[in-house]
Amino acid sequence: MSNEQHPAMILHQLSTELLAAENLKQLYFRLLNRSISLCPYKRAVLFKVDGKRANFLAVSGKSGVDAYSEMVEKWESLASSLSGKDKPQLLNEGVFSDQEAQNWKFISDHTNGLSVYWLPIKPWGKTKYVLWFERWEQEEWTERDLQLLSLVGVSAKAAFERLEPETLCRRIRGKFFSWRRFLVATVVLLAVLLSWRVPLRVVAPCEIIPEDPFIVTAPLSGVVSEVLVESGDQVKAGSLLFDYDPRVVMQELKIAQQQVKTLQRTLMNTELKALDSSKAKAELSILECQLEQERIRLKVSEYRASLLDVRAEVNGSIIVDNPDEWRGRPVEVGQKVLMVVDPQNINLRIWLPEADNVNFSNSTEVKVLLNAFPDDSLHARIKYVAQSVSVSPEGVPSIMAEGAFDGQANIGEGKLRMGLKGSAVLYGEKVSVAYWLLRKPWASARRIMGI
Repeated sequence: MSNEQHPAMILHQLSTELLAAENLKQLYFRLLNRSISLCPYKRAVLFKVDGKRANFLAVSGKSGVDAYSEMVEKWESLASSLSGKDKPQLLNEGVFSDQEAQNWKFISDHTNGLSVYWLPIKPWGKTKYVLWFERWEQEEWTERDLQLLSLVGVSAKAAFERLEPETLCRRIRGKFFSWRRFLVATVVLLAVLLSWRVPLRVVAPCEIIPEDPFIVTAPLSGVVSEVLVESGDQVKAGSLLFDYDPRVVMQELKIAQQQVKTLQRTLMNTELKALDSSKAKAELSILECQLEQERIRLKVSEYRASLLDVRAEVNGSIIVDNPDEWRGRPVEVGQKVLMVVDPQNINLRIWLPEADNVNFSNSTEVKVLLNAFPDDSLHARIKYVAQSVSVSPEGVPSIMAEGAFDGQANIGEGKLRMGLKGSAVLYGEKVSVAYWLLRKPWASARRIMGI
């Protein structure tokens, strides 16, 4: 009795080994090196199909092969040219184009005549792997050989499905996905997104300012002696804010007083002389005019002296630059020194860069993000937009706008304070996403190219 096993037994044993593989590398080895016990061949090569490209994975009898060797390049080129063929078939030189026929001849010359069986493996219904079985020296394949190797392909399919389970995403992709559908869907989705209308959004620097502040100016020209209040101080009407150096003004007052007294004595003496002298009578009218002039100068000096102490005219909170810098500083009449404001009445000042001066109405919504409170935001609405360009504190040509806060302006642990700065996000009319994205680049291109 022959010791040769029946092909069915060999196929069962091979299938068991393939299904018992613990990983893909072990499956590759068993598939390429154990299948020869079922059907003799000289060499087997395994490829992984990726689109129109077939990538070399392994070859029988070799645990490690240089993926960049000339033979591997020939195999990959030939297999890639057949990547669209999903059915098993015998290969010969006539199957390939003239260029690929040269690669076939290269392998055939090394094997003294090449005959190949092409066996696609389709886990989950899609060709992902291909087996390339070679016979050399003009040895032909029989129908029985092809049937046995096809059964190997069935077992390999089951083994690959066990090691690479099909997920829902993979199932949907395998059933519905195609590159043409993907490109069409991408173009349609992109067109829809670019035509989608969104509010035009502009970000600009902003600052909290007082509403209707009482500006305290210098009532006379002179030198400031000292500013007696600091920013944030609460004052009442009549509170002393700052005073002048009194030396010049008081000296002028003293001189004016002395001049009036001198002229009064002179006038009295002249009146007595006028009783006997006509010349003295003539001098009386001149002295009276001079005395009146000096009295006017005295009143002016007294008024100037009364302005040496500057007091608050309203209740409120003080806003002033560094008080120490005002000490000894000369000022002119009308020069701003400080402000008295109501801390409950605040406004928002926005500096819109000239390039972002799009169409904003007086009811435009504004989202305020203050630097001092990065986790919070406030809401306001535009109430005024200037019609001319001015320079912002940062030196940027801008359009000044003012806004009013919606409701009670509370944020963080307390109320807002004048002088806080941040960013204002303005929402204008609705525009397409394409316009929203390309507005500034297109404006820059037009400016550079002169379009």
